[in-house]
Amino acid sequence: MKHNSPTRKRDVFLRKSESLKAEIDGLVSSLYGIEGKDTKLRYENLKTYRAEIQRSFVLYMQLAIENLLRALLFDFLTKHNIALSKKELKKTVDDMKSADLIHWCSRLRTITQKRYTQLLELNRIRNACVHNWILDAPKYKKLAGGRQPKRIRLPVVTYKGRNLLDREVFLEDFCPTYGRMYVQLLGTVWRKQGKI
Repeated sequence: MKHNSPTRKRDVFLRKSESLKAEIDGLVSSLYGIEGKDTKLRYENLKTYRAEIQRSFVLYMQLAIENLLRALLFDFLTKHNIALSKKELKKTVDDMKSADLIHWCSRLRTITQKRYTQLLELNRIRNACVHNWILDAPKYKKLAGGRQPKRIRLPVVTYKGRNLLDREVFLEDFCPTYGRMYVQLLGTVWRKQGKI
């Protein structure tokens, strides 16, 4: 008789994890060419891949938070509405654009003013990530004055006036801010839904 010991389960997950990691590495190498022989091209491909990881995390975080906002708004409306059915309310909330959802959550006080401001910023960042093809190629702005106008580099996506793609900005400011927000919103939604 076989026993499912913790060691055996750990070994199974270790093998599955290694297999999945190898599959992911193969996809990344194939899609982004990060194993190429040309060192300059490999470097440029790695930069692209890094920017795409950051872009996808921004989109993931924004969609996750938006989903929780929809749940909060739906909960609020079902408690305060007598005219529409739950099905009609769900469709109304689901059809809202991101900015409208944020504004309605603020108006109905399901979120704080501080969170409202942070969510508008996240929506702006998401839009910048979606509407710009190459995130790590800077834009330039000419400053007037003096004999020679100066050109300054501007990042494509900013957070608090700094380049979001900068490792420190992304990992030590953006991710903790919106990670905390996600966890807090998730807790609020789960409490309202009776899950905790």
